[in-house]
Amino acid sequence: MMDKHTPVSSEMKNFFLDEEMISEEEADEIFDLDTRYIGDSMSMNEDDDSDNQMEDSSQKDDAVYVFRGHSLTHSVFCCSLSKNSELAATGSEEDKAYVWNIITGEIILECTGHKDSVIFSGFNYNDMYLATGDMGGIVKLWQISNKVCVWETALDDITWIKWHTSANILLVGLETGEVHMFKLPEGACKVFAQGYGDKAETGVILPDGKHAAVGYYSGTIRVIDLKTNTILSTMPCYPTQLHGHSSAITALDCHLNNNLLISVSLSKTILSMVHNGKITCVLQDLNSSKNEMTSEEDNANNVSIETVAFCKDPAFPVAAVGTIEQNSSGKLYIWDISKQILRHEITQEGGITKIVWTSASILFTAGLDGTLRCFDARTGCCLKSFSGHKETILDLCISE
Repeated sequence: MMDKHTPVSSEMKNFFLDEEMISEEEADEIFDLDTRYIGDSMSMNEDDDSDNQMEDSSQKDDAVYVFRGHSLTHSVFCCSLSKNSELAATGSEEDKAYVWNIITGEIILECTGHKDSVIFSGFNYNDMYLATGDMGGIVKLWQISNKVCVWETALDDITWIKWHTSANILLVGLETGEVHMFKLPEGACKVFAQGYGDKAETGVILPDGKHAAVGYYSGTIRVIDLKTNTILSTMPCYPTQLHGHSSAITALDCHLNNNLLISVSLSKTILSMVHNGKITCVLQDLNSSKNEMTSEEDNANNVSIETVAFCKDPAFPVAAVGTIEQNSSGKLYIWDISKQILRHEITQEGGITKIVWTSASILFTAGLDGTLRCFDARTGCCLKSFSGHKETILDLCISE
């Protein structure tokens, strides 16, 4: 079980903007977070001493900038980059977040007033606002132009928060199982209580902007119509069977075609249909060799599937899955979705905490060992490893 400070995801008219989704562009900047390497200013990682060119590779540091605004003794849990790639936002265990300029290192805004670890700090679709949320249930909205908090609310314990990609809509998942949707900065709210009593572990807003998929502690997945507050589909949990999830959903993603969901729990990776919840394929089952009555939580291998993401290139139908193995190493699985076969199985030294794709076939993994790795999913090769962190990387964001 996690402690309190350690994160592991009325009817309104015209609720959504009639705008097309913001398309993703090739990513060319990387920002990641460390749990300890933080202090009080940002500095260039340059050294004019030629003697240091011979330093041991274990001391290698690939960082271009290092932000030192957070307390040295507290973990940094979350990060976000503005769409114009000028600002970064980071939230930490010290109950606050910072907005800072990635070029000059200037602290633009110190986001205070939280009473628990800040686990979400994200810019909205046009960089006008930053939302911050803590585990205790406080959510705040900050206006970037005048650096003030323009709205806040207090909820039950929060598990995940997501911004809509083209509207000022914020979804907040709670331990109670409810999902709250806010229209900001007005603060109008809808409450989706279809999963009440079943912890809302993670969620994703679908590419159409009109639906959201929510994964629950029981292993159930529901697709919700955000406008009508109705359930489009349900994929039920299967506590004692192998063909469905039987433990908490740890991560979800939706294909760009808006028809296919990929979900992971402790030992399973499953493809299902958005419109009816039907399981298309169990891509991976780490308990497949065990008795059918064995649940995921009885997995003797002590391997956990932590993260999943579809490739953002519609011409390359693959998905990546990351695990943490018994010895704290990690495995990266690249699945061919159209053929439902495994393309690559790659072992890396550190367990994988997060996967982020660019819009091509390139993906990045954040590691328990503090190393950021870049892979070519077509060949399965690791193109580059980025060093500098001294502890686990807890979040990763790639700029547009």
